[in-house]
Amino acid sequence: MVHLYQSLKSTIKFGYKSRVIEDSLGNTVSNIGLIYKSILLGNVLLRVLKNNSNRPIGLMLPNITPAAIVFFAIQYLGKVAAIINFTSGAKNIVSCLEKSDVKYLVTSRKFVDQSNMQSLILEIESRNYKFIYLEDIREILFLKDKVFAVKDFLLNIFISKKLNENQLAVILYTSGTESEPKGVGLTHQNLFSNRMQVLESLKINRNEKFFTCLPFFHSFGLGIGVLLPVLYGCKVFLYPTPLHFQTIPKLIEKTRSTVFFSTDTFLKKYIPHIEKSNFKNLKYLIAGAEKVEQSTHDKYHKHGIQILEGYGVTEASPAVSVNTKENYKIGSVGKFITGIEYRIEKIDGYTQGGLLFIKGKNIITRYFGQQQEFDWYNTGDVVRVDEEGYLFILGRLKRFAKIAGEMISLSQIEEFPKKLWPDNNNVVCSIKDNTKGEALILLTDNKKADLSVLTNFMKEEGLSNLYLPKKIKIISEFPILGSGKINYKKLQKISES
Repeated sequence: MVHLYQSLKSTIKFGYKSRVIEDSLGNTVSNIGLIYKSILLGNVLLRVLKNNSNRPIGLMLPNITPAAIVFFAIQYLGKVAAIINFTSGAKNIVSCLEKSDVKYLVTSRKFVDQSNMQSLILEIESRNYKFIYLEDIREILFLKDKVFAVKDFLLNIFISKKLNENQLAVILYTSGTESEPKGVGLTHQNLFSNRMQVLESLKINRNEKFFTCLPFFHSFGLGIGVLLPVLYGCKVFLYPTPLHFQTIPKLIEKTRSTVFFSTDTFLKKYIPHIEKSNFKNLKYLIAGAEKVEQSTHDKYHKHGIQILEGYGVTEASPAVSVNTKENYKIGSVGKFITGIEYRIEKIDGYTQGGLLFIKGKNIITRYFGQQQEFDWYNTGDVVRVDEEGYLFILGRLKRFAKIAGEMISLSQIEEFPKKLWPDNNNVVCSIKDNTKGEALILLTDNKKADLSVLTNFMKEEGLSNLYLPKKIKIISEFPILGSGKINYKKLQKISES
């Protein structure tokens, strides 16, 4: 079944499965319960939504079981879920709402209070957006609603109406690391295709249990961390944040989770708190969103864990390539998953690799609200593919500096401070330079970082003066987005200040 709601209904063929979704608050739901509750909530939502017509419905909730119920209630209604990154600030949120023509957002008073988001809510409300609180829905939930939901449940099970698999299911938003967030409208077909591609590559079976702490507004958090396990018949444990570094390794063990997705930034933060027993049940540890450093691989290997590095973009629903246990090459992001075509365009001034373009059933052909369509999606990533078909990410096109006419990869330069100071965060930015156009500056949280030590090391490695940072700026905390990526946009401002 391609349509998300039909796919949810089809999980009945697996029989009754208890605790398909559970969370850290003790909320649980079975597959049958998820179908019924999505119908019940959907019917009540229709009473609350006034003059909303075909507008998307905003979803602003953390990783909790009710968030999944709301999401599938929106799919039951045949509407589009616009999933809002509540960590991105009022300006970005309002920009996303405007782009998507959202009027109503579903959230929870308890979540707002616990996250101290009252001022954020007031600012959004001042722009004429309306919030629907789960607590208020419970107040208007009557016995007759439950009776009608049972009737609708039985009708939906036995009578299958035709649903459009090519209509939008969800709107996610790009991270805004380099520019304003763009709306990415993913169809039911996009999401279905990617689930099938990932399952074929990783050969996950239905006995697995996913630990999902990447948020719903993160494409991996939603597409691979929630939709894949729930609709395939696996179980999932939801945790509201990846930032509880001491708690998460212990919870992975306690919940007997076997599949875990994360980013290099977060994986490094977990290392001081890991005991070998924490990962005794883990079969798949998959990392994406940013390059996994060799030191991270080494430290997890000591705990008997092989990190399977992958690559994805929101526009691809999201997976593009992944290392598997059968096809693995460290330093790469694996081979392209089935069904993705790619081409690499050479770029003037770049001596290695080229710009990656992709297309496939899982990949969008235009951004939400924009008329311009594209046959091939330009990832903005500079890559190379080796003779065995493994994909290597060389850097973002925007993360290159032009110094004395030569294109220099900032990601490549970062490899050297990472070798010297592997336990620290190290990011290279480019700033304006009157003589050579641009100059390199290293931002690091290593309080003992010494520019001469770094430049001497790089010279010994055979690099010319063009590749050497001219300045080091020590910062105490690296800005991280809710998705787990480093916020390069904010770092660029710091480097220029």
